[in-house]
Amino acid sequence: MKKLSTLIAFLLLLAVIYPFHHVRKHLMENDKPLVETIEAYPEPDFAKVMFLGLNAFTADLLFTRSQYYYGSHYVTDRTYPLLEQMAKVIMALNPDLKFVIRFAEAAISSMRTPEAIESANSLLRLGAELYPDDYEFVFNQGYNYYIYLGEMEKAYPLMYKGARMEGAPERLFWMVSRVTTMGGGYRLGYEYTKEKLSQTKDKNMKDQLEKELKHFENLIYLTEAVDKYIQEYQKSPDNDLTELIKKKIVKNIPADVFGGKYFFDDKDGKVKTTTDGERYYLETQKRKREQELKELKSKEEPEILKSE
Repeated sequence: MKKLSTLIAFLLLLAVIYPFHHVRKHLMENDKPLVETIEAYPEPDFAKVMFLGLNAFTADLLFTRSQYYYGSHYVTDRTYPLLEQMAKVIMALNPDLKFVIRFAEAAISSMRTPEAIESANSLLRLGAELYPDDYEFVFNQGYNYYIYLGEMEKAYPLMYKGARMEGAPERLFWMVSRVTTMGGGYRLGYEYTKEKLSQTKDKNMKDQLEKELKHFENLIYLTEAVDKYIQEYQKSPDNDLTELIKKKIVKNIPADVFGGKYFFDDKDGKVKTTTDGERYYLETQKRKREQELKELKSKEEPEILKSE
């Protein structure tokens, strides 16, 4: 019986040693396999049940791994093809790690390619699903389309949607309006400003929005006039747009409600304005604060007189 047990143990040892020797020989004679592949990370839904009871711990380990991955590629090729999958697995394991999406999105978008921006925005869409009240996940999708790809039609709806969400700073909306003016998306800016105007109840805000709406109306009006001029005369108008008046396409150049001046930009073929929308918003806020201080002072004066 003892001899039989020894024989079986010997045969098992051979069974283990042979494949080990074969694999070792193969690795020595061939290139090492790539470890950093997408197959190394499970699908997010599968990851939820893969690490039974250790999801939060595993998420922390994977985030540490993602930081190492980012750092090692940052000092070499500055490409991060696996970071999106890493982040999605981490969020599936622990949705509370909101900062993981921001970290991965910022790293991926820095690659600046169309594929990278879509990858980064995929993470932002995930963030919007997990945190529907966080305006940044919506706004930043549009920002990526605008700043990296110049895709205005994709950018504006997302930027405006994010800027109108609860918790978004008011100046963000004016920044978007300014970007719309610079980018030439006047009809889009008009529609969103009109919608914002219908929703607001603040008088100061209404006054500003009405000016913005008129501002976009003027830009649309002049843009259509320029298009007609180019179609008829096969050339661009002059910079100050006086040719539109001479050719009786328009009666006059409307005044910019913010005090700026409309002009035709030869470089990109768009009607623009010298108005700085953000500056006027800040001035409006300044006047509002001055008015509040004035009213507060007028309320305090009777108390002072009474004490005397």
